[in-house]
Formats: sequence, C-alpha cells, structure tokens
Amino acid sequence: MLVPSPLVAGLVGSIVTGALGLNLATAASNVKVMSLNVRTSRAPDPCPVGCWEYRQWRFKTFLESTSPDFLAVQETAPDQVLFIQTQLGYTSTGECAGECQSEERNSIFYKADRFRLLTSQTFALSDTPAVLPSNTWNLEYLRAAVVARFLDLSSNVEICMLNTHYDISRGQNQSSVLVANLLKEHCQFNDAVFMTGDLNHTPEGPAVQYLLGNVEINNQRTPFPLYETLTAVGAGGPTWIGPSFGVELTGIKFDYILARAERRTCLLRGAVLAGTVNNNSISDHAAVLSEFCLGDGCTNCVAQAS
Repeated sequence: MLVPSPLVAGLVGSIVTGALGLNLATAASNVKVMSLNVRTSRAPDPCPVGCWEYRQWRFKTFLESTSPDFLAVQETAPDQVLFIQTQLGYTSTGECAGECQSEERNSIFYKADRFRLLTSQTFALSDTPAVLPSNTWNLEYLRAAVVARFLDLSSNVEICMLNTHYDISRGQNQSSVLVANLLKEHCQFNDAVFMTGDLNHTPEGPAVQYLLGNVEINNQRTPFPLYETLTAVGAGGPTWIGPSFGVELTGIKFDYILARAERRTCLLRGAVLAGTVNNNSISDHAAVLSEFCLGDGCTNCVAQAS
C-alpha cells in the first residue's frame, strides 16, 4: 500500500541479509533509472531527422547530460549496442530476441564501476520463455525480457530489474502474466525491484492494470504487484513522439518504469524527457527517468510503503 507523503521525493527501500540471516544496515545512495525505446537503426527513417547516423550524436549529448545509472533500452540493433558501450562507457546485459542482425535486443546498460552483475537471463515472450527464439502467441515480432540482479556497491543494496518490449498489438496480457511470474521467480525478498519497458499499452488497459494489481487476467491477480513511478510523482503523461522526431508528445503513453513498494526503496522524482537537441528528438519515443534513494536514511520520499 502506498501512503502519499507531503514531501516531494520517494519510497524508502531494500535491505540485504547477512550470512547469519540478519538484516544489515545499508548506506543511502541515489540511483537514476531510465527507459527508452531507441528506435532501431535498421528502420528507413529519413536523414537528418530520423536516421541513426545523425540521431546517435543527439542521443550521446542527451545521455551525457542526464547520466542515468541504469539505461534500459528497447529495439536496439547491434551497432546501437556497440555505440552505447564505446561512446558512453556503459556495460550491458541482455540477449537478442532472435538472430541479432534481424531481431531486437532489450539491453540493460549499467555503470560497472558502481554495480556488480550477479545474475542475468533473457526470456522469450512466449509460452516457452526459456527457448530463444520462440513465438507461441503469434506476435508480429519476436519479443523478449531480460531479468538481471545487481549489487549496488555504494549502498550494498541488491537490485532486481526486468526490461522488456511488448508486441505492438498481440499477446500483451500474456506478456504481463509472464513478466510478473519472472519477477516473482527471480527477485529476492530484500531486492529493490524495477521493471522498465515499452509496453505498447496505455495505462488504463488490462496489461498494465494487471501489473499494478488492479485487475485479474484469467481470473487471477498478479503475484508481484508494482506501482507506476511516473504517475506517483505526477509525471504520468504521454511518451509517444512518432515519426516526426520533433518536440511534441502525441498524448499516448507506452513507456513505463514500475517499482515494487519497499520501505527502503525511496522514489525521489521522475520525468518524461523528449530528449530534444536542436529541436529534434533522440527517438520516436520520449525517455522516462525515475530517481530513487536506496538504503537506510533516505528522506523526502514521494510516497512510503506501509
């Protein structure tokens, strides 16, 4: 349950357990989580506004100015993954949904000098998630989700993160049931938990409402309820820009950063960022950014788990 706080800032959350099963105090540290559909470089978008050859430098300028600790991306091609690694200094985890030259990779980029990767696995959005590629839901494109756990060396908090990209029009409800079960299976009790992605689904739809614990799918509620961080800070507006690569958002929200309500996962602030450089956006989607304080001693939380 989220209890609104009059302060502007977050949710207080996450502890680690010692070898004897004792809860260890953790030093507070801030973490910025960004989710962005980067728009694949394979798309035939016109230069100079839409093609990756030009967009990549706007993208670099934007990322250098916002400096997220975790960058969860959807729809990347191999050259885009390499660009983020070499030009921006991030390490990444996540496998392609199929053959990498023709299918997307949903990667989680992170700063390796601060975060240690503990585990990582990529799953198909399918009835056979352990089989890559697989597509039992007749999706228009092969889709996947990466689930990874990290140790934050600054706060000693362990983080569980899932990044995904739902299909445009098919299998969205099934995808939500799957990712909720993946979170339940892979995230541990004391983890700070984040889910990021382009869900191709509006907030009021069942695939999103199921993740929030508000509706049933197949007569069952989610085993792993989350909350929508942008809405919690009053920034739950549209994220779709479209083929203009301009500065205007269209009124549709597809992109999300969800989190588990934890006593030591403190949501500080969030924003939808068009990422415009010289009046052109970095993608056909806006970036969404949420900042958290992890550990003990966090203050000024937007809401607090009770």
